[in-house]
Amino acid sequence: MICTNCGNEQANGRFCGSCGIRMAEAADGFQNGQTVVEATVINAESNVHLENVSNLTKEYWSYFVQHLKHPSISLTKQDDEFRNSFISLLLYAIIVGLSVFTTLKEATLETVGSPSFSSVFLNVAGFVAVCIVIISFGLFIIGKNFGPAYPFKQIVVLYGAHSLPALVIGIVSLFLLAMNSYWYGLFLLAVSLLYILMLSPGYVISVLLSRKPKGIDPLHGYAAYTVLVIILFGLLFKLLSDSTVLSYLPGLTGML
Repeated sequence: MICTNCGNEQANGRFCGSCGIRMAEAADGFQNGQTVVEATVINAESNVHLENVSNLTKEYWSYFVQHLKHPSISLTKQDDEFRNSFISLLLYAIIVGLSVFTTLKEATLETVGSPSFSSVFLNVAGFVAVCIVIISFGLFIIGKNFGPAYPFKQIVVLYGAHSLPALVIGIVSLFLLAMNSYWYGLFLLAVSLLYILMLSPGYVISVLLSRKPKGIDPLHGYAAYTVLVIILFGLLFKLLSDSTVLSYLPGLTGML
């Protein structure tokens, strides 16, 4: 037997011959001490996670305010802002998903009952995310072949920074929809979609094509981008022609 209090080893006995403590008490003390240590470790890990989330939130808020005022900073700033840009685009997809669910919940409540949150949210947010990926891919392909050939991460940085106004409009739209102001809410939601899918990437591709053009007029490069994106969106809608996402459109238009 080994005393867990002082480490004394003895053949038998209920009490330790060195420190005199009861062997069971020493074991209990060890177990209690181990529990306290484990709880302390868990609390420390929780505090670290909370601190990381707090730092990430502060970093993103600083990025958000700075780039909302001066989105062109992303064209010259050297540090990596891919994470913040990715968060912005992801937040926008989430907001659109929540906005559509909020609208459909009211539109279908008296007819077929409340729609499934997971079904509506995941389908709509996923659809918007795919649209954003298509836009980013189009910007990358045209920029690589006719512009400065930025890496894909840098394209996302530019696109995300110049799409922050759409995020703000989307937040306002979600607030109005939650307050049952459906006409204004859906109108602003449509404006935000127009901004993030057309106005923002249109500006970004213009900037890309005006920087280090590769022997082609920027207008021709812009036309190539437009054709490429139209083809990609056409394929997307073809694939989703019978999907749940498009079935939500009548409910949304019915609220106007």
